[in-house]
Amino acid sequence: MRQPGLRIFSPVLMICIAALACAESGTSKGQATPTGESLKESGLGQQQTGTFDATEGMLKLDVVVSDSSGKPVAGLRPQDFTVLDNGLPQMMVTFHAFDGVTAKPEPPVELILVIDELNLPGQQVSQVEEEVGRFLRLNGGHLSLPVSIYRLSAGKLLVTREPSTDGNALAEEMVHENKLHEVGAHTADHYVDATQLSRAVSSFYRNQTSLQALGAITLEERRRPRRKLMVWLGGGWPVLQGSDIDSFDWVTEFSTRLREARIALSSVTGWPYPVRKSPYQFFLPGIRVAQRVPPDYLIQSMALEVIATQSGGRVVEPEADMAAEIKGLVEQTNAFYTISFDPPRTDQVDEYHVLKVQVSKPGLEVRTSSGYYDQPSYYDQPSRSTERVTVDQLEQRLAAMPEPSDSAMAEELAGLELSERMSSAKLTEWKARLRGTKTSAALVALADASTFLNPPEAKVIATAPPLAAQREMLAKTIDYLSETIPRLPNFFATRSTVRYRETSQKDSQVWKTATGDQMVHDEAISTATVVYRNGLDVVEAETVKGKKAKKERSMDTKGTFGPILSTVILDVANGGDLRWSRWEQGAGGVRAVFRYWIPREKSHYELTYCCLTDGDGTTIFKLKPGYHGELMIDTDSGAILRLTVEADLEPKMPLTLSNIMVQYGPEMIAGNTYICPIRSVSLWRGRRGVQINEWGESFRVYGPFETMLDDVSFGDYHMFRGEARVLTGFDEGTDGKPADSGKGGGAAAAPKN
Repeated sequence: MRQPGLRIFSPVLMICIAALACAESGTSKGQATPTGESLKESGLGQQQTGTFDATEGMLKLDVVVSDSSGKPVAGLRPQDFTVLDNGLPQMMVTFHAFDGVTAKPEPPVELILVIDELNLPGQQVSQVEEEVGRFLRLNGGHLSLPVSIYRLSAGKLLVTREPSTDGNALAEEMVHENKLHEVGAHTADHYVDATQLSRAVSSFYRNQTSLQALGAITLEERRRPRRKLMVWLGGGWPVLQGSDIDSFDWVTEFSTRLREARIALSSVTGWPYPVRKSPYQFFLPGIRVAQRVPPDYLIQSMALEVIATQSGGRVVEPEADMAAEIKGLVEQTNAFYTISFDPPRTDQVDEYHVLKVQVSKPGLEVRTSSGYYDQPSYYDQPSRSTERVTVDQLEQRLAAMPEPSDSAMAEELAGLELSERMSSAKLTEWKARLRGTKTSAALVALADASTFLNPPEAKVIATAPPLAAQREMLAKTIDYLSETIPRLPNFFATRSTVRYRETSQKDSQVWKTATGDQMVHDEAISTATVVYRNGLDVVEAETVKGKKAKKERSMDTKGTFGPILSTVILDVANGGDLRWSRWEQGAGGVRAVFRYWIPREKSHYELTYCCLTDGDGTTIFKLKPGYHGELMIDTDSGAILRLTVEADLEPKMPLTLSNIMVQYGPEMIAGNTYICPIRSVSLWRGRRGVQINEWGESFRVYGPFETMLDDVSFGDYHMFRGEARVLTGFDEGTDGKPADSGKGGGAAAAPKN
């Protein structure tokens, strides 16, 4: 456990820091909020800023409990429930109870009514319209929950404009086709007139079209973050016999997407069901991955009654008063429970798990999803086991290696992990000695991942200086930040970025597991002009050699030239924990290193992630996490020579690693010396966003985790206006950066070499 941090900030220094933050951020709020390691947000149209609740479990179940009369039961507590996954009790991550009176869900539950014209004779369609109109006009047309109405015909799939609680307006909209709008790919060109087809072909057409329409509705409703009750008005679609269609993909997709959309599907009809070869109850057990089943079983497993029951909905026996049946289903949505839990890990794609929720009180019925398909990509999948080595051990191994192929050498390096930091100078040396693009990329990935570790023990001096000396060092650093940085002239520099990425996965179904080569490769080199103006750095021009980065596979680290420094110091002053770490021996002398920790509630460091797969897949996720890192200080000038920022992220976040290192050193600008960034590393690991297509629709899901790495160097500094301020008393950088001609010497409080 850490002891209380060093308290060095007097009220005067606090005021200086706040003023610095205001000047650097360009706002009146006095907060510097540089975007840290973030994915670019351009080209996504109207975006929303989303939230990601890491406290929720990965799988969410809406559970309805009713008594013997069918009345929903409220007032149950978490200890009354047991979630069984393949018969094994699971730990509930979250539990929410709604009674419809004192505890209502927000947003409210939505009712979805589907008028199935495709599978109903015209006279029955008219009766369904009459019954739906009667339901909508109950209570003077004031509906207790928002309602959407879909119409499925041989020509198209239509829906009312928006969910509404105005039953009278919905009743009018329902019968006027020109007031409805088409859903996705379900247009007149997509369908044919089923009345002109033979009976066998017509049955096949109605089966496929109905299932595709159900899928399209599910994807449409998946964009709305609320629980839904879908009522399919009609007996459902034909169930084919003797078909050789491979439908297992649709089986898994319906199970997964209905659960994600939080849809409980129910069937209501006023007429007897068509005769089935086997009762639908026979097909309710889910199809397991390892189970080989005949095509007939697959097809019958996608009957309306089967999908409805598996989703946690009901199959209502034929009843002439359909309006009353709809009203009864709605009343049963008032009280329900939402439970989340984390699925067990699996290495098997589409591994079926039986779900059952039990309550401790006897005589109660529980309805919820009856199963799900577990996927390896629900958790991070390390690509290989690694061997930890020191820098010296790595050097010995590289020196002793014969001349293997580029691929073999890269594979060897990919199986290693450094236990200590490799310096920039050492990385440059080995990059010059090794051949092959794959080997070079693997070496950079290995070295850059180590940049957040301590250096080799030989470079560390453990003796801590007196507390007064520590305060003096940090006071100089604050003076440097509050006086020197704001007076830096406007200048521009060249930023060179080598972008390392994993190989893109091609097949849309590979979202379920990580496959193929998971090593990073140098994907592109970009050169940009970075302008530092009025305390902010802006990228003005960029050229790319190699693959152009897609928005989902790009990073943008901002605030390198100053704002990120002031953000860290501001957060430390306002409740962070700062303490002495070590003296560190570099090529330019001995430096002081301090470690800091910033809790989430005090953080002004912002991460941006694109994009959450909820909704339409364009929701931007922004987070101000807690973070920690190190400051390396030149104790003579107070200049910060090295800064690391490591975000504290929950393992269930869409991103699990977001680290930044910035190395600073002296640069000559217009004949004067300034401390500027000379190198940075941005390391990120998170969920891959995958675009997939199903049922004529395109949507996004989370894929396997991937690593992204940007290795950046800065140079060619030029001043274009402003007055110079010479920073004296600075000597050679930690990694051997040439020193300026000013006063040399190490820190006065540092032990002698």
